[in-house]
Amino acid sequence: MIGYDNPEDMERKLNILKIITHSKGGDRYRNNAMNYCLDDRCIAKKGYGINASDPRIAAMQFRKNAAFWGKRNSNPFIQYMHSYLKEIAPTGEHALKLTNEIMEPFLEENLAITVVHEEDQGNSLYHSHTYVDATKFTNGKMIYSNNTVNYVIAQKTANVLRQAVQLIVEYDSGKEWTCPMIFTHQDDDKDI
Repeated sequence: MIGYDNPEDMERKLNILKIITHSKGGDRYRNNAMNYCLDDRCIAKKGYGINASDPRIAAMQFRKNAAFWGKRNSNPFIQYMHSYLKEIAPTGEHALKLTNEIMEPFLEENLAITVVHEEDQGNSLYHSHTYVDATKFTNGKMIYSNNTVNYVIAQKTANVLRQAVQLIVEYDSGKEWTCPMIFTHQDDDKDI
């Protein structure tokens, strides 16, 4: 695992990776999530096997993949939200390009949709939401949001951005956990 404990770095501006998993909720959660991500704040979007223009069709496509593999009552997807510092993503298109590069490892075997929202959050103007189907379309195997996977994505984020990243995980209960480690850029991916 790459990163380090550093209380002094907590004071500086950081790019944020927030991973949200709601393993319950089924179709209602799918529909709400697609309506939310494709709402009026959406300024850039890209689907990977998913219609990125119509939230009803996108939710149906996620649902059909789960049903095909007999995973109707499983976790619909894992949401990865990246909040980029202003100097890292000065435009929505740049935020989409960065997100797609970061999330690339999931895109070969999982349905996914990435959207960018414009919202001034102080240090950030743009943030992205990537919903990755928890059921691989190639073999029906599930992916899980555990720290083994979460740390890899956090490190990949730091490597692509070439800046420090703070990892936050939100659970079904709404509780959040902030990783005490800050992920920093590494010159190669050999440890990921």
